[in-house]
Amino acid sequence: MTQTPPSGASPVLLVEDLHVAYGRVEAVRGVSFSVDPGTLVTLVGANGAGKSSIINAISGLLRPRSGRITFEGKDITRTPSHRLVGEGIVQVPEGRQILGTLTIEENLHLGGWHVGGASASALDETYARFPVLGDRRRMSAGSLSGGEQQMLAIARALVARPKVLLMDEPSMGLAPKVVDEVFRVIEEIRATGTTIVLVEQNARRALRAADHGYVLQTGEVVHSGRAADLLADPKIVEAYLGVDASH
Repeated sequence: MTQTPPSGASPVLLVEDLHVAYGRVEAVRGVSFSVDPGTLVTLVGANGAGKSSIINAISGLLRPRSGRITFEGKDITRTPSHRLVGEGIVQVPEGRQILGTLTIEENLHLGGWHVGGASASALDETYARFPVLGDRRRMSAGSLSGGEQQMLAIARALVARPKVLLMDEPSMGLAPKVVDEVFRVIEEIRATGTTIVLVEQNARRALRAADHGYVLQTGEVVHSGRAADLLADPKIVEAYLGVDASH
């Protein structure tokens, strides 16, 4: 059964009974959830819970074994990833995956490849939001620190003008102060009206930023609800969220 956020709005993204497998290993088993326009929904859980498999299925990088994914009322379950970018679903991949030998600006142009490169206005907006990228736009992306590379990965996705931004483990491997900055940017993007689906191992931090949360364990949703309610439930905190190491 699909778990629907309580706002009553028609969901922009709907995942129904999703199954994803790698050979005989089923990574996602019957996951269903919906995402309302302009909200931030987070999928949290330990490594191996199926979070990245779900987000890769939504973005067209993985073909589900079964189930259905609907975007703005249209079935996109079998739609190739490059077409989904043009329709408004853009992913910030795990591990950033920037092209280190290209300049920062060349990486940003890749974000707008489906419309012939980043427009001047898109670049201006990007450099206003991420001044460090503007200051170093002619430098190789590989010269950036890990946190700066994460900002570049986010900026590259925003150049594509996403309706739904999928973010896969954006805080992975970053120092606590940099994590603070990444989440500040995430919340700022959400405040502009962009819908965000956030996959994150740092469950407490993700839930603090989110409207709605889904807790995954071994490929299944074991808890869902308002993010604030999940954070306030001591049983969920003890069983799934662990020690708060974000500060």
